[in-house]
Amino acid sequence: MRNRKFLLIAMPIIFVCVVLFSALYDVSINNYNNLKKISSLQTKLDKADKELEISRKVLNRVDILRYQDEVIRKKYPVFAKIVETVYTKSKEYNFDPNLIMGLIQIESNFKPDAISSRGAYGLMQVNYSVWKNELKIDPKRIFEIDYNIELGLKILKQYYKIACGDILRTLHLYNNGFLYNNEKYKYKVINTVFL
Repeated sequence: MRNRKFLLIAMPIIFVCVVLFSALYDVSINNYNNLKKISSLQTKLDKADKELEISRKVLNRVDILRYQDEVIRKKYPVFAKIVETVYTKSKEYNFDPNLIMGLIQIESNFKPDAISSRGAYGLMQVNYSVWKNELKIDPKRIFEIDYNIELGLKILKQYYKIACGDILRTLHLYNNGFLYNNEKYKYKVINTVFL
């Protein structure tokens, strides 16, 4: 009888303990899973914070570059136009814009209206008498920045093909054609501040 009473009292207590233990186990598993999720979220948040900081720095740099561009366009509008055209056209003809800037510096020192004693005109010193028919040059436009750079790049591209991709030979041909042998020219171009 005593065992029976004991069992009647103990069984519900044991049952309650099992239920409580099971609930505690479930809570601890949930807590563990939640901690893992929180840790993962914290890692993602830390990564997002770093990316945000990098983005802020990039944005700040973009703002500075925009401001510089605006100031240069106001102070040196012709030079800004040259830079923009050189960048765009160089990419179109698959040349490094810095190479073209160096070439222009040596050819005309960035003077769109430059004329040489040999009959070369503009920024890239396009020799009108040599190229007028082949490139169908409009003499009225030869001093226009876009037009002159485009002509110069067409000429450079032809020499580049003749030189089989050898840029030093290309520069030599651009300055000398096939008639002269001025070896210093190509080194002047590659030693400008742009290269």
